[in-house]
Amino acid sequence: MDFLEIEQPPISRVERKRMRARARILEAAEELMRAKGFDPVKIQDITDVADIGHGTFYTHFKTKMDVLVPIVRTKARRVTERLDDLTRDMTDPADVVSVSVRHMLTEISKDPLWSWFLYKSDLPMDQIREASGDSAKRDIQNGIEAGRFIGHDEETLEPFLLGALVGVIRDKFETGLDQSIIENCAYILLLILGIEKEEARKLSCARLPPLPPE
Repeated sequence: MDFLEIEQPPISRVERKRMRARARILEAAEELMRAKGFDPVKIQDITDVADIGHGTFYTHFKTKMDVLVPIVRTKARRVTERLDDLTRDMTDPADVVSVSVRHMLTEISKDPLWSWFLYKSDLPMDQIREASGDSAKRDIQNGIEAGRFIGHDEETLEPFLLGALVGVIRDKFETGLDQSIIENCAYILLLILGIEKEEARKLSCARLPPLPPE
């Protein structure tokens, strides 16, 4: 039996209505937050633009921050998809990590909502991880399996690296992440993974190939 040919049960009218309402909330919130910033936007503003009642909003989200998480997550996923396209044919895991982390930090620095989320959020690390993309974990594991990186305890390494990068973003929120800071982040990351200093510096300062268009 070809399971791909099994028809999925149709979505009920109630579920479609619920999904449309959630989408309107997210669209309205992103439009308002990108225009005004996070703090000035009130839930009333979001419900007015989305043309829904407060009850409908609270059916889907408890707070404004709960709305921002999927907005940032969607942006992170799109960047991750573009990075996957860019690095698919790269054979050196160290090159993949260097290119990916520099592009990811660059995209975060260019997105006020994403930067603000990482700067202000007191969410648990798993939610920050979810909103920041998970391609780095995969790329690092590929490098370990290929013998390019030092093997580390995964449960320790991932939160350590993510916390360090988020710490840099928070520290430089007011002044911004310039190219030298982004390159130094890639350099230090490669050192932690076991790449020698000279090669790590070369990789972290190499020309950055452009991301494919969205």
